[in-house]
Amino acid sequence: MDDYIKIPDLKEGHLYQIEARNASYGIWIADEEGFAISRIKFGDNFMFVEYHWDCQSFATARPINLIEQSPFIGKDFDDAEKNAEILIYLNKFEGTLEERTNQKRR
Repeated sequence: MDDYIKIPDLKEGHLYQIEARNASYGIWIADEEGFAISRIKFGDNFMFVEYHWDCQSFATARPINLIEQSPFIGKDFDDAEKNAEILIYLNKFEGTLEERTNQKRR
């Protein structure tokens, strides 16, 4: 369980492969101590935060591998207009809503 990247070693705005409840990839947001993820719930695809395993509460994500620097930075996650762009970026890694829905049915 100790085989994951700790908070001080994470880089703001970088994409990581994560082990989490709702996603396999997330962009690190240092101020949130969490990862922006693409989440699907009740057929809707939206941005959500999964918190780092070492966070005090709601710890749900363990980063296991740095993938790349994303084109997004901290302030982008508060910008509603950027949310669609962030989801498109994350879905390139996670898969589209249709692909992920079909995968769950198998």
